[in-house]
Amino acid sequence: MRELRQFVEVASRHSISAAAKHLNISQPALSRAIQKLEDSYGAPLFIRNGAGVALSPYGSALYSRAVRILPALDEAREEIEQLQGRAKAAIRIASGDLWGLAILPEVTREFALTHPHVVVQVEIADEGTRLEGLRNGVYDLVFGTFSDRYTPLVKVEFRPLVRQATFIYCDQNHPLRQRRLVSIEELLAHRWISPGYEDDAGPGMLGRMSRDFAARVDTMMNALLLLRQSPFLMSASSGFQSLFRTFGIEALPIEDAGHADDSGVIYPPRSLERSAVRDYLQLARKTVSKLQLPTIE
Repeated sequence: MRELRQFVEVASRHSISAAAKHLNISQPALSRAIQKLEDSYGAPLFIRNGAGVALSPYGSALYSRAVRILPALDEAREEIEQLQGRAKAAIRIASGDLWGLAILPEVTREFALTHPHVVVQVEIADEGTRLEGLRNGVYDLVFGTFSDRYTPLVKVEFRPLVRQATFIYCDQNHPLRQRRLVSIEELLAHRWISPGYEDDAGPGMLGRMSRDFAARVDTMMNALLLLRQSPFLMSASSGFQSLFRTFGIEALPIEDAGHADDSGVIYPPRSLERSAVRDYLQLARKTVSKLQLPTIE
Protein backbone atom coordinates (compact mmCIF):
# COMPACT_ATOMS: atom_id res chain seq x y z
CA MET A 1 0.00 0.00 0.00
CA ARG A 2 2.87 2.39 0.77
CA GLU A 3 4.36 1.90 -2.69
CA LEU A 4 0.97 2.61 -4.26
CA ARG A 5 0.70 5.90 -2.36
CA GLN A 6 4.21 6.81 -3.46
CA PHE A 7 3.32 5.97 -7.04
CA VAL A 8 0.31 8.34 -6.91
CA GLU A 9 2.49 11.12 -5.48
CA VAL A 10 5.03 10.77 -8.30
CA ALA A 11 2.29 10.67 -10.92
CA SER A 12 0.60 13.77 -9.48
CA ARG A 13 3.82 15.80 -9.37
CA HIS A 14 5.34 14.44 -12.61
CA SER A 15 8.67 14.28 -10.80
CA ILE A 16 10.40 11.73 -8.60
CA SER A 17 12.54 14.40 -6.92
CA ALA A 18 9.52 16.64 -6.14
CA ALA A 19 7.56 13.67 -4.82
CA ALA A 20 10.49 12.52 -2.68
CA LYS A 21 10.76 15.99 -1.16
CA HIS A 22 7.04 16.06 -0.37
CA LEU A 23 7.14 12.54 1.09
CA ASN A 24 10.29 13.39 3.09
CA ILE A 25 12.26 10.45 1.76
CA SER A 26 15.39 10.26 -0.38
CA GLN A 27 15.09 10.21 -4.16
CA PRO A 28 16.96 6.87 -4.48
CA ALA A 29 14.61 5.27 -1.94
CA LEU A 30 11.58 6.48 -3.87
CA SER A 31 13.07 5.28 -7.16
CA ARG A 32 13.56 1.83 -5.65
CA ALA A 33 9.95 1.79 -4.41
CA ILE A 34 8.68 2.65 -7.89
CA GLN A 35 10.91 -0.03 -9.42
CA LYS A 36 9.54 -2.57 -6.93
CA LEU A 37 5.99 -1.64 -7.92
CA GLU A 38 6.85 -1.90 -11.62
CA ASP A 39 8.39 -5.31 -11.02
CA SER A 40 5.25 -6.49 -9.23
CA TYR A 41 3.08 -5.51 -12.21
CA GLY A 42 5.63 -6.60 -14.78
CA ALA A 43 5.32 -3.34 -16.71
CA PRO A 44 6.89 0.14 -16.78
CA LEU A 45 4.57 2.59 -15.04
CA PHE A 46 6.40 5.78 -16.03
CA ILE A 47 8.10 7.19 -19.10
CA ARG A 48 11.18 9.20 -18.19
CA ASN A 49 11.71 12.47 -20.06
CA GLY A 50 13.76 15.62 -19.72
CA ALA A 51 11.08 17.40 -17.70
CA GLY A 52 10.57 14.53 -15.24
CA VAL A 53 8.24 11.55 -15.65
CA ALA A 54 4.91 10.86 -17.33
CA LEU A 55 2.55 7.95 -16.90
CA SER A 56 2.88 5.09 -19.37
CA PRO A 57 -0.31 3.43 -20.63
CA TYR A 58 0.19 0.82 -17.89
CA GLY A 59 0.72 3.54 -15.30
CA SER A 60 -2.42 5.38 -16.41
CA ALA A 61 -4.47 2.22 -15.91
CA LEU A 62 -3.12 1.81 -12.38
CA TYR A 63 -3.38 5.51 -11.50
CA SER A 64 -7.04 5.86 -12.48
CA ARG A 65 -7.91 3.12 -10.01
CA ALA A 66 -5.42 3.95 -7.27
CA VAL A 67 -6.76 7.49 -6.83
CA ARG A 68 -10.21 6.04 -6.18
CA ILE A 69 -9.10 3.15 -3.99
CA LEU A 70 -6.74 4.97 -1.62
CA PRO A 71 -9.17 7.66 -0.37
CA ALA A 72 -11.86 5.01 0.12
CA LEU A 73 -9.47 2.86 2.15
CA ASP A 74 -8.43 5.87 4.23
CA GLU A 75 -12.06 6.69 4.98
CA ALA A 76 -12.76 3.08 5.93
CA ARG A 77 -9.77 2.97 8.29
CA GLU A 78 -10.78 6.31 9.79
CA GLU A 79 -14.34 5.20 10.40
CA ILE A 80 -13.24 1.91 11.99
CA GLU A 81 -10.79 3.70 14.32
CA GLN A 82 -13.46 6.25 15.26
CA LEU A 83 -15.91 3.46 16.08
CA GLN A 84 -13.21 1.86 18.23
CA GLY A 85 -12.50 5.19 19.92
CA ARG A 86 -8.90 5.13 18.72
CA ALA A 87 -8.96 8.06 16.30
CA LYS A 88 -10.46 11.47 15.71
CA ALA A 89 -12.55 12.53 12.77
CA ALA A 90 -10.55 14.46 10.17
CA ILE A 91 -11.19 17.39 7.85
CA ARG A 92 -8.81 17.50 4.89
CA ILE A 93 -8.16 20.94 3.47
CA ALA A 94 -5.98 22.27 0.67
CA SER A 95 -5.35 25.93 -0.01
CA GLY A 96 -3.30 28.45 -1.89
CA ASP A 97 -0.72 30.62 -0.14
CA LEU A 98 -3.07 33.43 0.90
CA TRP A 99 -5.52 31.17 2.70
CA GLY A 100 -2.89 28.82 4.10
CA LEU A 101 -0.66 31.53 5.57
CA ALA A 102 -2.88 34.54 6.24
CA ILE A 103 -6.43 33.28 6.91
CA LEU A 104 -6.77 29.61 7.81
CA PRO A 105 -4.36 29.57 10.80
CA GLU A 106 -6.84 31.68 12.79
CA VAL A 107 -9.80 29.62 11.54
CA THR A 108 -8.12 26.34 12.44
CA ARG A 109 -7.05 27.60 15.86
CA GLU A 110 -10.60 28.70 16.74
CA PHE A 111 -12.09 25.48 15.36
CA ALA A 112 -9.69 23.29 17.35
CA LEU A 113 -10.79 24.93 20.60
CA THR A 114 -14.45 24.05 20.02
CA HIS A 115 -13.99 20.69 18.25
CA PRO A 116 -11.48 18.68 20.33
CA HIS A 117 -12.50 15.40 18.66
CA VAL A 118 -11.70 16.57 15.12
CA VAL A 119 -8.25 16.96 13.59
CA VAL A 120 -7.81 19.46 10.76
CA GLN A 121 -5.24 18.63 8.08
CA VAL A 122 -4.22 21.67 6.01
CA GLU A 123 -1.95 21.44 2.98
CA ILE A 124 -0.70 24.44 1.00
CA ALA A 125 -0.68 23.22 -2.58
CA ASP A 126 -0.58 24.55 -6.14
CA GLU A 127 -3.77 24.69 -8.20
CA GLY A 128 -3.01 21.48 -10.09
CA THR A 129 -2.60 19.50 -6.87
CA ARG A 130 -5.77 21.02 -5.40
CA LEU A 131 -7.73 20.15 -8.52
CA GLU A 132 -6.39 16.60 -8.59
CA GLY A 133 -7.18 16.17 -4.90
CA LEU A 134 -10.77 17.30 -5.37
CA ARG A 135 -11.18 15.03 -8.36
CA ASN A 136 -9.88 12.05 -6.41
CA GLY A 137 -11.79 12.73 -3.19
CA VAL A 138 -8.70 13.60 -1.16
CA TYR A 139 -9.90 17.00 0.11
CA ASP A 140 -13.13 18.03 1.83
CA LEU A 141 -12.55 21.74 1.25
CA VAL A 142 -10.23 23.71 -1.03
CA PHE A 143 -9.62 27.42 -0.45
CA GLY A 144 -8.42 29.67 -3.26
CA THR A 145 -9.50 31.18 -6.55
CA PHE A 146 -11.82 29.27 -8.85
CA SER A 147 -10.92 28.69 -12.49
CA ASP A 148 -12.53 27.02 -15.47
CA ARG A 149 -10.07 24.12 -15.04
CA TYR A 150 -12.31 22.67 -12.30
CA THR A 151 -15.60 22.53 -14.20
CA PRO A 152 -14.96 19.80 -16.81
CA LEU A 153 -13.14 17.48 -14.40
CA VAL A 154 -15.09 17.45 -11.17
CA LYS A 155 -18.51 18.44 -9.84
CA VAL A 156 -17.87 21.11 -7.24
CA GLU A 157 -19.46 24.24 -5.81
CA PHE A 158 -17.72 27.57 -5.28
CA ARG A 159 -18.55 30.13 -2.60
CA PRO A 160 -16.73 33.48 -2.93
CA LEU A 161 -15.60 34.71 0.47
CA VAL A 162 -13.10 37.53 -0.21
CA ARG A 163 -11.90 39.76 -3.01
CA GLN A 164 -8.17 39.84 -3.70
CA ALA A 165 -5.93 41.73 -6.10
CA THR A 166 -2.23 41.40 -6.89
CA PHE A 167 0.09 43.84 -5.13
CA ILE A 168 3.79 44.51 -5.68
CA TYR A 169 5.86 44.08 -2.52
CA CYS A 170 9.38 45.10 -1.50
CA ASP A 171 11.50 45.61 1.59
CA GLN A 172 10.41 48.53 3.75
CA ASN A 173 13.69 50.34 3.00
CA HIS A 174 13.57 49.82 -0.77
CA PRO A 175 14.29 53.05 -2.76
CA LEU A 176 10.94 52.78 -4.56
CA ARG A 177 9.16 53.18 -1.22
CA GLN A 178 9.99 56.89 -1.45
CA ARG A 179 7.87 57.30 -4.58
CA ARG A 180 4.25 58.47 -4.41
CA LEU A 181 3.37 56.37 -7.47
CA VAL A 182 5.65 53.83 -9.18
CA SER A 183 5.56 53.47 -12.97
CA ILE A 184 5.70 50.24 -14.96
CA GLU A 185 9.11 51.31 -16.32
CA GLU A 186 10.51 51.68 -12.81
CA LEU A 187 9.19 48.25 -11.81
CA LEU A 188 10.76 46.63 -14.87
CA ALA A 189 14.13 48.20 -14.05
CA HIS A 190 14.37 46.02 -10.93
CA ARG A 191 14.90 42.28 -10.49
CA TRP A 192 12.17 40.02 -9.15
CA ILE A 193 11.50 37.01 -6.97
CA SER A 194 8.94 34.38 -8.00
CA PRO A 195 7.25 32.60 -5.05
CA GLY A 196 6.43 29.55 -7.15
CA TYR A 197 3.98 31.38 -9.42
CA GLU A 198 3.94 31.70 -13.19
CA ASP A 199 6.27 34.39 -14.51
CA ASP A 200 3.32 36.41 -15.79
CA ALA A 201 1.79 36.79 -12.32
CA GLY A 202 1.33 40.50 -11.78
CA PRO A 203 -1.27 43.28 -11.81
CA GLY A 204 -2.53 44.94 -14.96
CA MET A 205 -0.13 45.49 -17.83
CA LEU A 206 2.81 44.23 -15.77
CA GLY A 207 1.49 40.68 -16.09
CA ARG A 208 2.01 40.84 -19.84
CA MET A 209 5.60 42.04 -19.70
CA SER A 210 8.84 40.10 -19.35
CA ARG A 211 10.71 40.62 -16.08
CA ASP A 212 14.22 39.86 -14.88
CA PHE A 213 13.93 37.21 -12.15
CA ALA A 214 16.72 36.96 -9.61
CA ALA A 215 15.28 33.85 -7.96
CA ARG A 216 12.43 31.36 -8.24
CA VAL A 217 11.56 29.52 -5.04
CA ASP A 218 8.90 26.93 -4.27
CA THR A 219 7.16 28.45 -1.23
CA MET A 220 5.88 31.88 -0.25
CA MET A 221 7.82 31.80 3.03
CA ASN A 222 11.09 31.18 1.17
CA ALA A 223 10.29 34.12 -1.08
CA LEU A 224 9.37 36.33 1.85
CA LEU A 225 12.64 35.68 3.67
CA LEU A 226 14.60 36.27 0.47
CA LEU A 227 12.79 39.57 -0.15
CA ARG A 228 13.73 41.00 3.25
CA GLN A 229 16.56 43.55 3.12
CA SER A 230 16.95 42.98 -0.63
CA PRO A 231 16.58 45.24 -3.71
CA PHE A 232 14.13 42.78 -5.31
CA LEU A 233 10.38 43.00 -5.98
CA MET A 234 7.64 40.36 -5.78
CA SER A 235 4.02 39.97 -6.91
CA ALA A 236 1.61 38.44 -4.39
CA SER A 237 -1.98 38.69 -3.18
CA SER A 238 -3.23 41.91 -1.60
CA GLY A 239 -4.39 39.79 1.32
CA PHE A 240 -0.80 39.33 2.47
CA GLN A 241 -0.29 42.99 3.32
CA SER A 242 -0.74 42.68 7.10
CA LEU A 243 1.29 39.47 7.39
CA PHE A 244 4.12 40.80 5.22
CA ARG A 245 4.30 44.00 7.26
CA THR A 246 5.36 41.97 10.30
CA PHE A 247 8.40 40.90 8.25
CA GLY A 248 9.26 44.44 7.19
CA ILE A 249 7.75 44.00 3.71
CA GLU A 250 5.48 46.69 2.24
CA ALA A 251 3.27 47.13 -0.83
CA LEU A 252 4.16 49.68 -3.48
CA PRO A 253 1.67 52.19 -4.94
CA ILE A 254 1.72 51.49 -8.68
CA GLU A 255 0.20 53.11 -11.74
CA ASP A 256 -1.66 50.10 -13.15
CA ALA A 257 -3.14 48.20 -10.21
CA GLY A 258 -5.11 45.73 -12.31
CA HIS A 259 -8.34 44.20 -11.03
CA ALA A 260 -9.66 42.17 -8.11
CA ASP A 261 -10.83 38.53 -8.25
CA ASP A 262 -13.06 36.41 -6.07
CA SER A 263 -11.42 33.90 -3.76
CA GLY A 264 -13.24 31.43 -1.57
CA VAL A 265 -14.02 27.80 -0.91
CA ILE A 266 -14.42 25.00 -3.47
CA TYR A 267 -15.94 21.71 -2.39
CA PRO A 268 -17.82 18.65 -3.62
CA PRO A 269 -21.46 18.79 -2.42
CA ARG A 270 -21.04 15.62 -0.34
CA SER A 271 -18.55 17.41 1.93
CA LEU A 272 -21.30 19.43 3.59
CA GLU A 273 -23.01 16.24 4.73
CA ARG A 274 -20.56 16.27 7.65
CA SER A 275 -21.36 18.67 10.49
CA ALA A 276 -17.69 19.30 11.28
CA VAL A 277 -17.05 20.48 7.73
CA ARG A 278 -20.07 22.77 7.87
CA ASP A 279 -18.86 24.21 11.19
CA TYR A 280 -15.37 24.84 9.80
CA LEU A 281 -16.77 26.58 6.74
CA GLN A 282 -19.07 28.74 8.85
CA LEU A 283 -16.10 29.78 10.99
CA ALA A 284 -14.06 30.59 7.89
CA ARG A 285 -16.81 32.89 6.62
CA LYS A 286 -17.01 34.60 10.01
CA THR A 287 -13.24 35.05 10.16
CA VAL A 288 -12.81 36.62 6.73
CA SER A 289 -15.63 39.06 7.44
CA LYS A 290 -13.52 40.44 10.31
CA LEU A 291 -10.20 40.55 8.48
CA GLN A 292 -11.08 43.36 6.03
CA LEU A 293 -8.41 42.26 3.57
CA PRO A 294 -7.12 45.12 1.39
CA THR A 295 -8.04 44.98 -2.29
CA ILE A 296 -8.95 47.19 -5.23
CA GLU A 297 -12.10 47.56 -7.28
